[in-house]
Amino acid sequence: MSLKSVIPSLSDGIVASLSALPSEVLKQLNEIRLRKNMPLMLVFGKNSFFITPKGKLLNYCCDAVYIVSDEEFELVFRRLCNYSVHSVIDNLKKGFITGEGGNRIGVCSTAVIKEGDITSVKEVTSLNIRIADEVKDCARPLLNMLYINGFPSIIVASPPAGGKTTLLRDMARLLSSGFANRFRKVVIIDERNELACKGEQGICADIGINTDVLTGFPKSVGIETAIRTLSPDIIICDEISGEREVAAMADGFNSGVKFAVSVHASDKTELTHKAVVRRLISENEFDYAVMLNDYTNDFDIMEVSELRSEIFRNCSSELMLGCGGS
Repeated sequence: MSLKSVIPSLSDGIVASLSALPSEVLKQLNEIRLRKNMPLMLVFGKNSFFITPKGKLLNYCCDAVYIVSDEEFELVFRRLCNYSVHSVIDNLKKGFITGEGGNRIGVCSTAVIKEGDITSVKEVTSLNIRIADEVKDCARPLLNMLYINGFPSIIVASPPAGGKTTLLRDMARLLSSGFANRFRKVVIIDERNELACKGEQGICADIGINTDVLTGFPKSVGIETAIRTLSPDIIICDEISGEREVAAMADGFNSGVKFAVSVHASDKTELTHKAVVRRLISENEFDYAVMLNDYTNDFDIMEVSELRSEIFRNCSSELMLGCGGS
């Protein structure tokens, strides 16, 4: 779960450039972005940089920056697909590949559509390799506040790449490994293989000693399977977005299962306007919403009752505006 797992998929030229950077700098690398015949881009936190073939980082573009050739791009893409595009086509149709170590690769391509459905993709032009991160104990402050004397269901929110997956992974590790002197039965529904990071050698991430993982299952199916066969205390899943997933969680709540799930939202205002959040809290089973402000290091906790009141105020304002009110 690091840059090390990405290196075998990169070209010799890219590896040489990265290898020239200090190790402390490389540890902070979040994304490697490749585009055909365009500069190689590296992302550290919220900042994007160019790099020269000799490994010098630049915050401006010039003739000296590393340019990714067509041949180089195709080589990296084939390696990321393990030389079998067909084997990952279902994920490619959704715009991503999950690489070794749980690193997610965003893939830009042209959709092939037949009778209204995406049947394949072609003409891949961009790759965004996101480096999976494992930060031990990043979830401990949150658990100390919410799980010492209770066992709530929570919604975790942040912008993309804001630390949701990292936090949920560490929650699984801690809750299943004796947090507050309880070894909880944790099930991870890992549809995109980003939480547990299962590879050929097994699970790469440290997810705790009492955690079970359903890999590749659609979240709704995975939730139903976990409830039926694994008797979980808590189910953890990333990026809830669909009605079927919410309906599956309702069945889980009826069975006494708790949930920790994540959604995309850049701030509290966006969180209160998201349809899936309104649907989640309508079940009256979630206790808290956690808004990550600065990766996993800074967060705001809202009781769902507070969030529900905010949503009600927003809905009332929208209705008044729709009727010509002010």
